[in-house]
Amino acid sequence: MSTSEDALGVRLPFELSPTSLEGVFTTNAPAKGFDPRTASDASLIKNGLMWRRPTVEDPLAVRALWDRVMSRDWSAAERIVPEFEVQTGKTHNLRRATKEADGSFTSPNWSGAVLPGTWVGALGTWEIPTVSPAPEAPEGGGWDSASWVGLDGVFGSEDVLQAGVEQFVSTKGQASYAAWYEWFVNDPPRHPLPPPYVQQTNIPNFPVSPGQTVDVSVQYVNGTGYINFFNATTGQRFSITLAPPPGATMSGNTAEWIMEVPNGGEGTVSLPKFTPVVFGPAFSCPPNDTPIGNGGTGDIFNIVEGFGTRLTSVTLDSLEHEVTIDFTG
Repeated sequence: MSTSEDALGVRLPFELSPTSLEGVFTTNAPAKGFDPRTASDASLIKNGLMWRRPTVEDPLAVRALWDRVMSRDWSAAERIVPEFEVQTGKTHNLRRATKEADGSFTSPNWSGAVLPGTWVGALGTWEIPTVSPAPEAPEGGGWDSASWVGLDGVFGSEDVLQAGVEQFVSTKGQASYAAWYEWFVNDPPRHPLPPPYVQQTNIPNFPVSPGQTVDVSVQYVNGTGYINFFNATTGQRFSITLAPPPGATMSGNTAEWIMEVPNGGEGTVSLPKFTPVVFGPAFSCPPNDTPIGNGGTGDIFNIVEGFGTRLTSVTLDSLEHEVTIDFTG
């Protein structure tokens, strides 16, 4: 085993290099001239591309996304070695979900789609929304939100692997945006100490802005967490592999495409006004050759604040594999 594999305790089919944060490893850049569209399946895996090559039987939206992502420039110049800033105390786990009479769910912090099943990966592409002050008075120093893709965290699974973009608005109305990831574990044991990325961890050298399109995938690979993050507008990308926090189950019983009020949700933080968030396509990957999961067929979640006002409205499109989240305020 390599040093990285020793640290992870598993053998992986691609090479890794350590980063500045213990437990986090980055995937090495492909060789010059590497073209995923013509590479063999074995070569894709060796280079850390764990997205299964679509077949003619897969939905057109899935095949189109594969072609778009894999036709990019894969040179080392567009690959970054991520830097990390842990946001102490900021987390993204679901709080107090309630099932409604129509079968949808409400909570103080999650809005979007949750797809039950057995999954080893979830992928979404979306345009980063523009955020601005909401009519509701700010709590916690401003209005805060996060758009992200994740695995687990619902229906009995309390750990969740997720990555996406934070969209924050200060009390002066100034908006800021940051790429982040997290592998949350509810009440992790104190020994051994959990890694810092059980909280939101920003990537400051990977700039994101409203209106840009991002492609994000989270996966379980050989007992590790694997994240691919592409900024389709700038061409930059990074991939990281995470050692699982103590207590992580990696059950893969749900995949999620979410617009969220972080850190506990309404009551502690206020949701900003935002332009529509459209995850499209939004799909999940099974552990074998069974059909790809469709985010457009998931369970709907909406954010409701303490006095019962619904702040979001979710629309699903099963034909286009889309999840649309609108601010209703």
